[in-house]
Order: sequence, then structure tokens, then C-alpha cells
Amino acid sequence: MLEPVELHRKVDETLGMDDPLLAVCIPTRNRREVLEECLTSVLPQAEALGVGVCVSDNGSFDGTWQLLETLKKQYPSMQIMRHTRDIGFRDNLTSAVLSARAQYVWPISDKLVLLPKALEFVVGELVRLHPDAVVVNSPGRVVSTVEKVVSIPQVCLTELGWHVTLCGATVLPRQAWIDALHVQPLSRDFPQVVALFCYLASLSAPDVLVSGQVLIQEGKSAVDKHVASAWAGRVLTTWGRNWYDAVMGLPPCYSTNDKLRVVKSHSEHTGVLDRKGLTELRLQGELTLRRLTVDRVPLQATVSASWWSAVCISVAPKWMLHPVRRAHPRRMLRAIRSRLRLQHDQQAHRSVH
Repeated sequence: MLEPVELHRKVDETLGMDDPLLAVCIPTRNRREVLEECLTSVLPQAEALGVGVCVSDNGSFDGTWQLLETLKKQYPSMQIMRHTRDIGFRDNLTSAVLSARAQYVWPISDKLVLLPKALEFVVGELVRLHPDAVVVNSPGRVVSTVEKVVSIPQVCLTELGWHVTLCGATVLPRQAWIDALHVQPLSRDFPQVVALFCYLASLSAPDVLVSGQVLIQEGKSAVDKHVASAWAGRVLTTWGRNWYDAVMGLPPCYSTNDKLRVVKSHSEHTGVLDRKGLTELRLQGELTLRRLTVDRVPLQATVSASWWSAVCISVAPKWMLHPVRRAHPRRMLRAIRSRLRLQHDQQAHRSVH
């Protein structure tokens, strides 16, 4: 079930005339070097355009706060805040968004960097079109190569829902977060998704601009250091139960069929819960038959492989998966079934003798 967000300050819903049109909101925790690369791409662009930047440090102890204090001296307009304890991704991101004094907010993961002129493009589109939201592309996650406007919330969900799980893919009004906090609990892992689609559901004909351009990408430091995702070690919880709960808990204007389509579409596009992804999870010890049984409803909806494939992989001995993990998925499954059948026949033969 979705849980209510923990607010650490009173929500001020009013904006002044001097507040910026856009603010980039960055939650971070113990990623000093990665965050520095992110801010190096953001701060010069933001200063040149009068875009706000708000960074929320979630109880880091690796020198992140010291970095932020140093950058604050160079960029006085940057807002920085620090939580003395780990309050979780959702609350940390929400704190950054609510602290930003801007009409629009662009939540961005600290692992990402803005490409040159990304802010110039987004600000220009906000001024030109005044859209209800903007969706931008990232390498490997391109949802459209041409600029277009989508005005049907249900179409936005089915076409874009999987993509906006990326923290950095969506620019939306700050008010959308405030409204969502009033009427809908925010997901632990996908607050930006819930905020966006609850907001679109409240509009009769929203204008969602799909930029058609790649404006963000993972930073070199994050790639070189193989920085783990926030959901590393809990893939089935995040992309099974929590993703399912987040989407199925959206307002009723989105049909159950549409919700189920977008729930599965994430794995179909990213492969996180396809045959190869499930094999990796089995090798890591996260995927078991018991886990499939306990979370059968959300996992049947989110796994993009067939259910019998998931069951076969969940019971296969790990030693069996290593030699076939790089094989074609169908060959891999045939090998698993063959070896399981061989083991069963051998046990039956022993029992006879």
C-alpha cells in the first residue's frame, strides 16, 4: 500500500513575483563525487538563465554537505538543506520540491547530468507553450524522436508511464506535488510518477509536451564507479510490489486495463524483470519460488517473461544458470527444463533401485 509522505515543513502554496519559472530539484545521499558532476552540469546553466537549484542532502556522511557549502559560496542563489537522518528517497525528494520557489520543478537524480543547453531548451518551451508537464528523453529510453503534445491522461499513462519512473524525465508544476500530497499518498519509490498522473487526472485536457530531444544522461562518474541504483538489492520489491501499488493506486479515470498495461510495460522496455533479469536475480539470491508465491499478484502483473518461465528460473539451481545465462532466452529455458527433467529422472531411477 502507498504510504503518506512525511512532511518536514508547512507547505506554502503561494509564489511571489520574483520566484523563478523553473527550479531543478536534486535529492542526494552519500554520492559526493557523482553529485559534484551533476551540479557542474546544472549550476552554470541555471545561473545564466535565472533557474533555481535546490539540493536536499539525506543525512550524508561522506563529505557531501561540505561540498554543498563550498558550492553555495560560488552560487549563492542555490538552495541547500540537510536532514540529520535518513528519511528515504521519497521524503528527501519531496522536501527539495516543496522548498523550491518556482512555478515548475524538474526533479533530477544525482546520478544524471544535464546536456549542454538543456535548461535553455526547457525554459524556452515553458515560456512558449506553458505546458502542464514536459517529458524529456534519456539515452536508451527515447519515447519520441519528434516533439509532440499529448492531451489525454490515459494515453500519457500508457505511453509515458514506464519512462517517467526515471527521476529526471519529467518537468511538472510545483503545484502538482502540493495537490498530490493533499489527495493521494506518494509512493516510496515513485513519488514523481504519482504526482504527475494525479495532476493530469485533475485536468480535462492537459498539455504534456514530449520534447523529442535527449537532455539528460547518466554521469561519467556514476558509470565509471558503477554506482548502484537506489533499488539495488530490492528489485522485486521495487519493480514488483511497489511499482504495482503505485500505478494501481492512481485515480479511477485510468482504467484497470491501462494500469496493468503500464505496470508490465516497464519491464518490457527496460528488461528489469524479463528472463535475463530474472536469471540475474536468481543468481543474486533475490528470486525464489517462495518470493514468487508471496507476491504472486504484483509479480504476475509486472514480470514481462511468462509466469512459467519465472517459476522455472526461481527453482533452478544457481550452478545450472551460470553456463546458460548468456544464451538465447529460449535456449536457456530449454536447458533449464532439460536439466531439471534429467535430475528428476535420476532421482526416480535411484528410488526404484
